Amino acid sequence: MSQFSSQKQVTLFDILGPVMIGPSSSHTAGVARIGYLARKLFGEQPDSALVEFYGSLAATWKGHGSGDAIIAGLLGIPPEDERLREGAQLLKKGLEEGTAFHINIETIPKLPAGWHPNTVRITLTSSKKHLRLRASSIGGGSIQIDEINGYLVALSGMLDALLVVHRDEVGVIAIVSHILAANRINIAATSSHRKEKGDQALLVIEVDDPIPPSIIEQIQNLPPVFSVIHLPSLEQL
Repeated sequence: MSQFSSQKQVTLFDILGPVMIGPSSSHTAGVARIGYLARKLFGEQPDSALVEFYGSLAATWKGHGSGDAIIAGLLGIPPEDERLREGAQLLKKGLEEGTAFHINIETIPKLPAGWHPNTVRITLTSSKKHLRLRASSIGGGSIQIDEINGYLVALSGMLDALLVVHRDEVGVIAIVSHILAANRINIAATSSHRKEKGDQALLVIEVDDPIPPSIIEQIQNLPPVFSVIHLPSLEQL
């Protein structure tokens, strides 16, 4: 057996990274992905959006096109789309035509302790829903979702994920896992988060395959479940 057989092969993709719209993988492509996933998580067009750039992004967002990129992502434009550079123009046109929503950008240079230097916080609101998401652009176009509506998480967006908000009681995790297993959907990772014992909790499950709407509906109909959010994989979009 070759002495190199157990070592991971390095591909050109590993060296160069994915195809991305520049100028910066972290300040442009990464924030575009964050905006795009935030819109996917919200599930519909919001009435308004607040984008807060922290740390390095607060200082350099204009020069790197971060504003256009995150606006485009929030408008539902995929991260690899050439229109990423036209976010502000597309927003202006959409507002004139009545097809878009207001997006405000604020900068906060001071970075809270423990936060990544390239942190974005997005707040999306409508008459029925509210979503606050904090995420970081960690380099090479890769991102990590760090917080959703006050729950600390760690999601890369590279796998399909279910976010199940439920009553904190015995058996919920087992029932949801059983539903996925019965439908031959393999769980890659799972984590549970709660603010107080016996209150609401958040179950995060990442899976290897796309999740059919019928399974999401089945989980949503469980008595202890308040809501289910499906986060599609960036690789499937």
